[in-house]
Amino acid sequence: MNLDTARILEQPSTTMPGTVDKIIPSPRPSQPEKAQIAVEGAPRRHRDLRIENKLTDENGDDVRLKKGAHVEVTVTAGPKR
Repeated sequence: MNLDTARILEQPSTTMPGTVDKIIPSPRPSQPEKAQIAVEGAPRRHRDLRIENKLTDENGDDVRLKKGAHVEVTVTAGPKR
């Protein structure tokens, strides 16, 4: 068996710890609130990440992040084009 054909190809990724710095209220009812996450180990100018604060847990229920929550941020490279 050729080892190259037996490999499972995965997209490159990295996971970094972070902390929710603040919750940013929605400016309008039609827009969701945002959670600002400080990513540990990232350069200062790329440290803060803002995402919609509407997540789904393992049971499929809607959940929200709270200020001070410890999170893991995973970045995955897209497929080569």
